[in-house]
Amino acid sequence: MIQRTRTRACLAGAAAAVTALATALVTTPPARAAAGACSVTWQVTNVWGGGATTNVSITNTSGAAVNGWTLGWAFPGNQVIGDMWNATKTQSGANATATNVSYNASVPAGGTVSFGFNVTYTGANPAPTAFTLNGAACGDTAPPSPSPTGSPSPTDTPGPDPTTVPTGNLALNRPVTASSTESPNAAGQAVDGNGGTRWSSLYADPQWIQVDLGATYPITTVRLRWEAAYGRAYQIQTSTDGATWTPVFSTTTGDGGTDDVTPAGASGRYVRMAGTARGTAWGYSLYEFEVYAVKPPAPPGPDCGQAPADPQANSKARNLICYLRTHTYVSGQTDLPDADRVQQLTGRYPAMVAFDFMEYTRGSIQTQQVIDWAKARNGIVAFQWHWYCPRGGNYSAPCDFQPDLNNPSSKLYQDIDLVVRELKKMGDAGVPVLFRPLHEANNNYMWWAKKGQDAYKQLWRLIYQRAQLAGAHNIVWVFNGMASGQGTSLASWYPGDGYADLVTSDYFQSASDFATTKAVSGAKTTGVAETFSPLNPNSDPAWPYFVVWASRDWNGSGKDVAGLWRTAMANPRTISIDQLPDMSAW
Repeated sequence: MIQRTRTRACLAGAAAAVTALATALVTTPPARAAAGACSVTWQVTNVWGGGATTNVSITNTSGAAVNGWTLGWAFPGNQVIGDMWNATKTQSGANATATNVSYNASVPAGGTVSFGFNVTYTGANPAPTAFTLNGAACGDTAPPSPSPTGSPSPTDTPGPDPTTVPTGNLALNRPVTASSTESPNAAGQAVDGNGGTRWSSLYADPQWIQVDLGATYPITTVRLRWEAAYGRAYQIQTSTDGATWTPVFSTTTGDGGTDDVTPAGASGRYVRMAGTARGTAWGYSLYEFEVYAVKPPAPPGPDCGQAPADPQANSKARNLICYLRTHTYVSGQTDLPDADRVQQLTGRYPAMVAFDFMEYTRGSIQTQQVIDWAKARNGIVAFQWHWYCPRGGNYSAPCDFQPDLNNPSSKLYQDIDLVVRELKKMGDAGVPVLFRPLHEANNNYMWWAKKGQDAYKQLWRLIYQRAQLAGAHNIVWVFNGMASGQGTSLASWYPGDGYADLVTSDYFQSASDFATTKAVSGAKTTGVAETFSPLNPNSDPAWPYFVVWASRDWNGSGKDVAGLWRTAMANPRTISIDQLPDMSAW
């Protein structure tokens, strides 16, 4: 039996995708210490003009726990550290240190701790080659030679052992050929293990790409990680000699994203994706072409019947999705001072606090404050984004953003990448985030809604794509609009199951809003992402969560919001912060 498993829908619009890799994720060869006090991995996770984001992991190899740590190094270039998260920085010339913060001081034997930072520089951004931990040298930390790019030849790559059935991706760095290549996206980039590089073909049908596994193996899964230029009709074929091919899977309804093809009883040394009809005007393009003889392990985290939109979502994001899916009346309030006010009124603190990225693109960054709150309070973090128009004006101004969707050097991309970097910082600190971009989709007030549904969906998918390329896998994607009272339906703005984890409404008005929101995608969890007053479990539908808008508008809502908070928090079914599980263990 042939089974095809969909893990998400396609990425951004095809035109955007052809140019998007100009600013894609960049990874330097990791610098690793030899046996000694520690082992260090240094990875550049994002690059922009004159700047980069770096993630550093320290593994304690000393055989004893470390309580309090300072990592030291010297920059080989002229790098200057900007903001740093999960550690405290010092820098004098080329010499720099990172010292633990209160919540990550202890590193058990064999344990790992991570921190990150942004740097500015001119010229190159080389990685350090030596580190010290609390003054003791980590050992020889020369980076390994980088893996070759392009298509490896059979003589370069040792063949696998055909007498065993190995785990892992059999196609990784194996010899690969293709019917055509759109320079510089070589065939080898589809098997290099880097989700920021890709192979792309010429703009014609048919096209193919094939990999030599080096020996004949059973084929349980072929994973195609499509870029936006995907195959509408294609086959997966196998061969023992590279000349005679056997189709083991066929589709004419491909829609991009990540396809897990699971052919029953298939085997072969060579595996080919043979495309016969493109899904866009562009060619065929794959970030990764993966082949498994042993089914890939399930991702970390629980299985509650809802797979994340992001197939690489980390365990904390998956746990948060499942927690909201299996609970009701999780309470939330916008802004920290207002959450404190709820506690003063009721004696109970909301389980969730909603923050705003509004001022981030204007220079006001509060990420560390949010991380500190999440660590100290063990609360759920939500973010909306009142995004100032990248071309000028506020979040409700007319904004001709469509020409920028295909321009990676535009302010639109810069704004997205800035916010994505901050989301990733929270993920690196162990904080999952309910992210509500492009909110109130169908009310025609925000600039992102004034160009219609198609442009809105393309922008949403671009934000998702940039987060994927940056490795921000701590995001729970929250689609949001108005369930009732608007000129267009909520469903007509929905970006697709592969891009959203929660379907939410603003300004809960009636019991019918719950059914309307649920009908947009029955497989997704729902919520009230913004409303003027808390829900009452004795009278309101069992929404998984609700977030009350800022207290500055409580009086103008026409309701006794303070009294309604007292009623809600007096009900034991309303979940407050003290009732949340230990999210640090997720």
